[in-house]
Amino acid sequence: MNADIILGSRVPSVNLGYLSDGAVTALSTDALFASVRSVVIGIPGAFTPVCSQQHVPDFVANADRLLASGFAQLICIAPNDPFVLEAWRCQMDPHHKIRFLSDGNLDFARALGLSEAHKDLFLGNRSKRYMLVVHDRTIQRVRVETSILTYACTRADEVLIAA
Repeated sequence: MNADIILGSRVPSVNLGYLSDGAVTALSTDALFASVRSVVIGIPGAFTPVCSQQHVPDFVANADRLLASGFAQLICIAPNDPFVLEAWRCQMDPHHKIRFLSDGNLDFARALGLSEAHKDLFLGNRSKRYMLVVHDRTIQRVRVETSILTYACTRADEVLIAA
């Protein structure tokens, strides 16, 4: 668990972005997480190998099981701009099982203490790979991978074990 995240604390109050009819639209996390139980996966970037080949496909494949277990929404938050994120979403999740939201300014990741620089991979500042369970804006569970190149503790099965 990340030392900056305290279980039982509120998610940061920031805006995330998405495309709606080709226009960038802001969505407050206060509205996004109000009165619902959500699974959030945070990823270092669209089109990156672990995200594209493992993390997001796992959540798409398990989306129905996650929703049946009591989650109202499944959310993927990425540090990419809304345009790139929408293009990637079309490839990864054509049936819209997961909501893809842009944290292109890293406001959400930084407020959670989940941003880091990856100059060695020429990625610049990115989000760590993480998973949150949020109920009515309150963080109930958090898992953070030790590296953006690993995918072990943020799998869909990890969510289902405790659901």
